[in-house]
Order: sequence, then C-alpha cells, then structure tokens
Amino acid sequence: MSTAPSECSSGTESVNRHAEELAHATNVVRGYRPNAIRPEHWKLVAQFTCQVGLDLEPVDRRRATETMRTLSQFVVWAHRQGMPLDRETIFTPDMVERYIAVACGHLAESSRATRRSDLRRFSAAVTRKAPWPPRAQRLRGDYAIVPYTPAEVARLLEVAAHQRTALQRRRLSALLAIGLGTGAYPREARSATTDDLVERHGRLCLRIPGDRSRLVPVSPPHDVTLDRIRVEDPGSSILGFVTKGWDRAPLGHLLEDIDLPPDCPDLKAHRLRATWLLQHLKHRVHLNGLAQMAGVTSWKTFGHLMAYLPPIDEASLFEELTRR
Repeated sequence: MSTAPSECSSGTESVNRHAEELAHATNVVRGYRPNAIRPEHWKLVAQFTCQVGLDLEPVDRRRATETMRTLSQFVVWAHRQGMPLDRETIFTPDMVERYIAVACGHLAESSRATRRSDLRRFSAAVTRKAPWPPRAQRLRGDYAIVPYTPAEVARLLEVAAHQRTALQRRRLSALLAIGLGTGAYPREARSATTDDLVERHGRLCLRIPGDRSRLVPVSPPHDVTLDRIRVEDPGSSILGFVTKGWDRAPLGHLLEDIDLPPDCPDLKAHRLRATWLLQHLKHRVHLNGLAQMAGVTSWKTFGHLMAYLPPIDEASLFEELTRR
C-alpha cells in the first residue's frame, strides 16, 4: 500500500501553513515595537498604527515587519507635525509626498521610491475619501534593458579600483565582477559566497542554487577578481555585504558608502546582466546554452538586446543560411 500523501492531505497542509503564517503576521503587527522610534513617541500612535497594519492584512512575518516599519515611521512623523490620528487626514497624497521630500532625504533614491510606492499603496487601501490618483510620477526613469558600452564598463572598473577603502573597493569590484562576469540576478549575487566559486573544465564558475540552479563560468577578466576574493576571504559573502531579510533595497544600501563621481555611469544591476548577455550574443554563443546560463525560460530578454547587436553583412548571412 502506497504511503505517499494524497492530494487532499497536501492541500490541507498548504492551507494550514498559510493560516499559520497569517497568524504569525498578525502577532508581529500587534506586538510591534520600533527600534528607531523613541518609546514616548511610539506610545502615542501605537494603537492607531497597529490597527492600520492589521487592516492591511500582511500575509507573512516578513511583510508584516516591513509594513509596520514603514507605517510607524510615517505615522509618528505625521503626528509630530500636528496631524490628528485620522486615516483620511494622514494617509493623503500630499502628506505622503511631503513625508518623502522632507523626512526621507537621507535614503537612497531606490529606497525613497520603494517607501513612497508602499505608502501610496497602503494609503489607498485604508482610506475612502482621500483623493488618490491612479498613479504617481515615478522617482526614477522608466525601466529599460540598456547594456553598458565598453567605455562605460571601463569607467565603472576604474571607479571601483579607486575607492577610498579596501572594503569599498571589495564591494564595488565584486558587484561588477558578478554582474559582468556571470550575469547573475541581483538576489543571486547578494546570496553568493566564496564557497559557491568552484572549478569546472579548467574554468572558475559560480554555482547558483535555487529555482534557476545552474553553474556559470565566469567571463574574463572578472574571473581574476572573483578568484582573488575566494583566496583572500574564504567562506565569506562575495559582495562583502550581508543583507537583512526585510531589506527592500539592498543594492541601494550596499552602494550608500561607495564614492560614485559625477561622470560615473548610473549603476544598475540589470544593466550589468544585460551587458554580460550582449557580450555572449556578440560572440555567437548558442542561444539555448546562453538561456540556460542566464536562467531564463523565454526569449523576451534577448529581444530587448537585438538592437545592440552588430549588423551582419549580407554575403556572410547568405552563406550561413545556405550552408550544406
């Protein structure tokens, strides 16, 4: 007789796990105590803020913590501005925009954008009369897959080499090496350790676990950078930076202490990955193999990069299409 769990029992376990997570999230909200807010300030708004957090119904502990961290800082700020503890008064577009402009200037642009997006979403969900428009103007430009030019890559590497401290040089050089050398997704790069750097077929490779598990050979000259980190600091995070589980903008926090001069290209993880892909496309790496190394299951990303591929002369193209 088979002992494999039935579909029914599997579904019941899933429902139970979901219910447990919801219960944990509720407990996080109800028992939340902010570390960055003075107790006397939090005491005045705690009940109001926790009720808003409960009404937002976060689905797990991590989201509950993120929600309460964002809500608590905003509500305390608004209350100290003289606002009454009324949802329709606090959670308005003007108040959110003013908070981002006045109280969040110390945050990186990506962090400010995330916080504003969260507050707008929260506010629209907990108010009925507040005049929320369909969409706000973005703090940053539209997302586009634009690879770096060779000159931009050279400038980024130069900036990394001339950072003031060894830790700054390590972090920026490692980020560039992983992005330009392996095309790893940002989350994969953040979790990679030197133990994930292994040798296969005489090449240094990055072992990437998870849903897109794969072994990616590191493109030169970035293999030299990663191998040096592996030798000098075994068992460590490759980036020399450990992110918090609740961090919504880890790359922005990693770069907060990095000196980026005015002429430095805008540093984006997806542009590093796009540059890695383009270099392999230019060298005519087999598309199926490249898709496997990139951890993609569709051709959409390649479509964005077609405009950056060099043209093929007609005679060579015809020769390839009529091969025997």
